[in-house]
Amino acid sequence: MRFTLRLNIINHRDVNVLAFHSGQHINYVINVYSDDNQSALHFLNQNIIDLNNTVVMTGDFNIRDNDWDPNYPHHSVHTKDLLTLAKSLDLDLSPPINPGPTRFADNPRDTNSVIDLAFINPSNSEFGQHSLHPKLRRPSDHVPLIIEVSINETNIDNSFWSISKDSEEEKDFIKAITDGTLALDTSNISQMVTYLICDLRKEFFKRVQARFR
Repeated sequence: MRFTLRLNIINHRDVNVLAFHSGQHINYVINVYSDDNQSALHFLNQNIIDLNNTVVMTGDFNIRDNDWDPNYPHHSVHTKDLLTLAKSLDLDLSPPINPGPTRFADNPRDTNSVIDLAFINPSNSEFGQHSLHPKLRRPSDHVPLIIEVSINETNIDNSFWSISKDSEEEKDFIKAITDGTLALDTSNISQMVTYLICDLRKEFFKRVQARFR
């Protein structure tokens, strides 16, 4: 599985959109860091994105709220905006398997908090609930959130074009390259390179494709 950073969809320093293929569909994972001014959250709500097949949105949202932290008695004015964003992406708030703080306070007088959250598409059965791993945080004050993804064993059929060594097709290909090169206008180097790399190859394979399809 290969992930691609899609800056063409969202180009923001605190928002990363990763795309990956699953069968015939493109799925998305969104990672967010929203500062104390909720810059990323405001950006996302003001720049409506249409990302079908978003499977996970997670990150440090810097929002303390009793909805996900029972030790915090208040509600944030930013919670509605965050839940509205999640709903627009068909995502639900994921309660961790092992609830606990996700950020440990540097000052012993301050309390630990839950500000790192995960939102998961409920229709995607491969993605389970996330878990917190405080032992893995090391020097960081944030706890890693880990989501286990079940991957079923699948056979993927691949097809490719080839020319057998010393075959008639190889002889024809070499002859086509030679004849094509001799017929080129060498005064136009760009045209010559394009023809050799793209046009001539396509033309030849189209001509003989029935032989080794």
